Amino acid sequence: MTQTSLYQLKTSVDHRDEFQQLYIDHKKHVFAMALSILRDFELAEDVLQDVYIKLYRHSKDNQLTNARAWLIRVTRNTALDLYRKKKRELTGGDDQYFERLEYISEDPVDKIVLSKYLALLDSGERQIVIMKDISGLKHKEIAKIMEIPLGTVLWKYRMALKKLKKGLE
Repeated sequence: MTQTSLYQLKTSVDHRDEFQQLYIDHKKHVFAMALSILRDFELAEDVLQDVYIKLYRHSKDNQLTNARAWLIRVTRNTALDLYRKKKRELTGGDDQYFERLEYISEDPVDKIVLSKYLALLDSGERQIVIMKDISGLKHKEIAKIMEIPLGTVLWKYRMALKKLKKGLE
């Protein structure tokens, strides 16, 4: 092997390792965002796969400064596009869709709690809560991803927390 091909092989292996680590670190956030929009387990899995294919293609030629924000934005846009395409076919999801949710949590109690309480929120509120509390994004990042004013994000987040608090009582 020549020096160039050894370097290319090392770079290719490093790229795959980095990609695999990004998948491990962020798959639950990507899946949760897709599921919050689609409310359909299988479609959310499809979006998860599509987003990581896009990431793989994008990261070959570009350097990401904030991979989590990029993934959430692409996930949201991909899920919304799919939702619009499948709008008439979607049934709104079943009540047990968090039961099969290995991407967010291994704990069955967490799955039940998520299923019950996130169902109280509308789609926008659910997206904001998932981005803030599950993915750990800042309100400013959420506003940029959702393309709505920061004040609206703050207001919807507060309203969602009030709904969840009322649901707990």
